[in-house]
Amino acid sequence: MPIDALIKELLQSGSMNEDTTADLNRMLAEFDSGALHPDDADYITALHARLTGAPPPEAAPPSEPGLLDGLSIEGWRERALRAEAELAQLKDDASAPAT
Repeated sequence: MPIDALIKELLQSGSMNEDTTADLNRMLAEFDSGALHPDDADYITALHARLTGAPPPEAAPPSEPGLLDGLSIEGWRERALRAEAELAQLKDDASAPAT
């Protein structure tokens, strides 16, 4: 269910206190303007699940076991080594006397 629908359902329940109602209305306005923070969207989803008994959405399964953001441990190691080499080169360039 889209975030705005979750917010509207929570507001229509009439069970929110004034502060929560104000927060939900603010988040709905932010959603409508495209400025809703991802943490707020997660909060709304969890609040809706808790108050309505609806199961929270399941996390997407990893694309491949043993990968983090698409890279294996070896891939991350190679990336770190390249970054360290680039940093060393930049330091060398910065400390070289200007000609």
